[in-house]
Amino acid sequence: MRTCTIRHCFVIALFVIPLMGVFQSPALGIQIDAIDDAGQYAGQDAYLKFVDSSGTTLTTITTAMVPNRWTSSSDVYSYATLHNIPGPWFLQSAGNIWSSDNDFIVGDTFTALDAGVYRISAVDGAFQYDSFDWSGVAEKWLWQLQIYAVGGDDNYTLGSQDLYDSAAVALGANLGKYMDIALAEGEKLIFWIADGRLDGDPSERNTIDNSGFLKFDVTEIPTPIPEPSTLILTGTGLFFLARRLRRSNIHLNS
Repeated sequence: MRTCTIRHCFVIALFVIPLMGVFQSPALGIQIDAIDDAGQYAGQDAYLKFVDSSGTTLTTITTAMVPNRWTSSSDVYSYATLHNIPGPWFLQSAGNIWSSDNDFIVGDTFTALDAGVYRISAVDGAFQYDSFDWSGVAEKWLWQLQIYAVGGDDNYTLGSQDLYDSAAVALGANLGKYMDIALAEGEKLIFWIADGRLDGDPSERNTIDNSGFLKFDVTEIPTPIPEPSTLILTGTGLFFLARRLRRSNIHLNS
C-alpha cells in the first residue's frame, strides 16, 4: 500500500511541477475617464485656475463659482470677461470639480495585495486632449496612460504622444503594449491622463478639455516556469527518494 502511495505522489509531482507559474491572478480591468482624471500630477487635489504666461495664478476656480460645467471655449472666455480676469491667460486643471461623486483627486489608485511584478496593459479607449479646439488639432486622438508609484521617484508612461485621426486607430496602434512594474506588498500605483497640450509654447499647454477614456488591465505576473533541467533534477530526486522509501518499507516488513 505504501509503495503504491509513493508512486502516486511521484506521478502527481511530475505533473504539478511543470504547471507551476501557469496560473496567475485574474486581470483587474480599470477604466478612467479623461475629463475626470486629467490634471497636473497624480494625487493632487482638484482645482481650476487661470494663470499668466509665467505661471502666476490669477484666479482659482471652485464649484461654487462655476455651478454649471463649461462645455465650450466660449464659456471659458465669457467667464473670464465677466470676472475681469486679465489676459493673456491660460487655464490649468487637476481632477474634476464638477464630478457628481466628488472626484477631487486626480487618477485611480491600485494597491498591490502581494509583492511581485504587475503588468499594466492597454485594453480599450483613446482620448482627445483638446476637445474645445483651442490648438487646432481637436480631431486628433491618442492613447497615453500616466503611472505614478506612490512614495517613490518613479513615473511611467504607457502608450505614446502620437496623434491619430480616430479613437480606433489610436487604440490599434497601442493595443498589446504593456509595462511591468515591481511592487512590494501594499505599495500603490496611481493611473491618470495627462492634461497637457502637445504643441505650442510650454506655458500654454495646460487645458481642461480632454475627452474620452482609457481602459487597461493590471495583472500579477506568475512565477516563472522552471527550466527543463530543473524539472529533470527534481524528477530524478523524487525517483531516488521513492526507491529509498520503498526499500526501507521492504526491510521493515521482512
